Amino acid sequence: MVFTIQRQGISKWLEKLLETSAVIAPVRGPSGDVVFSTIRSPAQVLWDFGNPLHPPKQFVLPQTDPIVAIKRNGQRHEVEPIHDDAPRILFNVRSCDAKGITFLTRMHAMEPADASYLRRSNNITVVSLACNSPCPQGFCVCTDSGPFLSSGYDVQLTDLGENYLVEVGSEKGEAAISGVADLFRTATEGELAQRKDLEITARRHFGKETCHFASAMRRISTGRVRDALWDKMSDWCLECGACTLACPTCYCFSVKDLARDGGWIRCRLWDSCQHAAFTLEASGHNPREQRKERMKRRFFHKASAQYYMRDGMVGCVGCGRCVKVCLGTTNMPAVVGAIRKGKWHE
Repeated sequence: MVFTIQRQGISKWLEKLLETSAVIAPVRGPSGDVVFSTIRSPAQVLWDFGNPLHPPKQFVLPQTDPIVAIKRNGQRHEVEPIHDDAPRILFNVRSCDAKGITFLTRMHAMEPADASYLRRSNNITVVSLACNSPCPQGFCVCTDSGPFLSSGYDVQLTDLGENYLVEVGSEKGEAAISGVADLFRTATEGELAQRKDLEITARRHFGKETCHFASAMRRISTGRVRDALWDKMSDWCLECGACTLACPTCYCFSVKDLARDGGWIRCRLWDSCQHAAFTLEASGHNPREQRKERMKRRFFHKASAQYYMRDGMVGCVGCGRCVKVCLGTTNMPAVVGAIRKGKWHE
């Protein structure tokens, strides 16, 4: 189903959504940066913005995620699951971030399914905003993650000027517009053609593609990346973990118990596979003690045929955040390009 809504009708729509759900959208933060945050008013929502440095992943997979409450009862311990069933709407999420949430949900739905994650994700509605102009460091065209989406959204908005095209992609999307159906009308053939032209133009603006995942995937999957290349690339990695923390699809975690009210809250916390202690075993053995082994594992997970077959999509959405945060230039385009060419830049 494809509709349009007038620009001035968006505020009324958001007001209706705020009556029943928390609405998270890009806003201007205290320091002027763009951040995803819970809004109180439609006026806070940004429409012309660069993608925030932090993806909205935190609202479906929090950095500190309570899983169970543990209490001592005499000589016994009682364990009670903690579930987050609050309805949320992620509004004006860019295509790459919507695709990132799709990736995380598919992964957590695999057996054994992660009930804690799925209960939260099942109550989140994703309203994406297509990118009429690509972001400077993005390469979503290389990962089929934008600038427009054909799936993976509940509602997709496209700025047509006076109106927004509204593509409904799920039952949650239908529910999101049902309360104010009078604001929406069926899209015309001209508006559908305009949307198609905007996508074609946006794709052309990317210029020369910076990532060639298919070629790199073949080399990684068939063991044709020389150890010497991994050695050279890993020398440029500072093991800060910024790439994994800023990535919309990374989900490595550790588990900690936090003391609370005479008991404990067991939490899942974000971690990084690039940290030396991530795979350190209690015995003292570390199967990936060398930095190059950790780097090799990260890119095997992101860009190998084995994981593509398992997950149904590349483990990267081309958002370009790793390009922004990497202090040593071992970002996704640089490493994928080096694997494809068999040569690292010096």
